[in-house]
This record gives sequence, C-alpha cells and structure tokens, in this order.
Amino acid sequence: MFNQDDLLDYLSSPEGINRIIVGIILVGAINLTFITHSVRSTYGAAKTEIEKLKIQQAKIDKLSLKKD
Repeated sequence: MFNQDDLLDYLSSPEGINRIIVGIILVGAINLTFITHSVRSTYGAAKTEIEKLKIQQAKIDKLSLKKD
C-alpha cells in the first residue's frame, strides 16, 4: 500500500507538517461549528420556553382575582 518510511519522511518535512496543521485546523473548525449550533439550539430553545412561561404566567395573573 504505502511505504511507511516514505510516509514518515513526508510527514516530517515542512510540507507534511503544514498539511498536518491545516488538517488540525479544519477539524477544529468543524467541531466549533457543531458545538456552536448545539449551544445555540439548546439555549435558544430554553430561552423561548422561559418567555412562553412568562407570558402564560402574566395571563394567569391577569385573570386571577386580586385582593386589595
């Protein structure tokens, strides 16, 4: 398949190290995208739910009898 010594020599060269670094950066960028999407959807849904509960509580308070 591949000659292991040639592959190690290539990866040890400056061009090979640059490719490794670019690969690490790309994987990090993809992970950041997934993490950002996950956090936004989770906290966005929680924030929306809290707002709905506040509106519902305001409606309940408006309809309930107030003691003066």
